[in-house]
Amino acid sequence: MNRSVRLINLKDQRIISDKCIVAESFFSRLRGWIGKTRADSGEGILFPRCTSIHMWFMVMPIDVVFLRVVHAEGSERKVVTSAHARVRPWKALPLNDWDAHEALELPEGSIARLGIAPGDELCIG
Repeated sequence: MNRSVRLINLKDQRIISDKCIVAESFFSRLRGWIGKTRADSGEGILFPRCTSIHMWFMVMPIDVVFLRVVHAEGSERKVVTSAHARVRPWKALPLNDWDAHEALELPEGSIARLGIAPGDELCIG
């Protein structure tokens, strides 16, 4: 069973996702949101150890945020390295960010609505 976490943007204390599934198992990483027709506000999927995602078999556009994990002062923070809004289903080429350690998939429109930008620091809260 995958665990669920809450992600908070330290810039403004906004909740990025209060129902974020951490996709740690092979099956959950493979499946992601494939086959899902819509994602609700507050949902998300965090893919640890991930620098690239694909949109094959997806039926809805999503927002994708790549994160670098930083350990400082006894805590772990996730720094946004890039943010990609409205990534289309069936995008032919994979989307990647080689500077990242993790990928975060969010419902379409989340990046604009929440003001997520490169350099923002997220934490699990």
